[in-house]
Amino acid sequence: MICADTSYLISLYGTDVNTPAAKQHLAGATNRLVVHAINDFELGNALRSLVFRKIISPQQSQAWLSNYEADKSNGILYATEIDANAVLRRAEFLSVSWTETAGHRGYDILHVADATLVGATEFWSFDGRQRALAAAEGLIVGP
Repeated sequence: MICADTSYLISLYGTDVNTPAAKQHLAGATNRLVVHAINDFELGNALRSLVFRKIISPQQSQAWLSNYEADKSNGILYATEIDANAVLRRAEFLSVSWTETAGHRGYDILHVADATLVGATEFWSFDGRQRALAAAEGLIVGP
């Protein structure tokens, strides 16, 4: 099972320097890419932030989000439920273990906490600190 952060999803559904790698990685995946409520929220918020910063248009934001939702509906992405309390407990453990020495942000920790709880073996991100945290927790990091 594979989990991903927002940097990967923005690259997969948007257009940036990492888009070719994101698409190629998904096309070659042998495991299922799992998404959850944290992905849904943070992807939507990141897209709205890009609109605010005038990096993308509201129409682009809506199109990218619609493609994400369609892939969930069509089974390209596997939407799963998460136990928010369990994720927060695991995130607190990761924060205590790693944040003072590596400076991890809250949402980065939540993504990795969820990945470990749902049994992911891989974690996809283009964010260096988040990749380091996932690797430290025993996940195979990509792309």
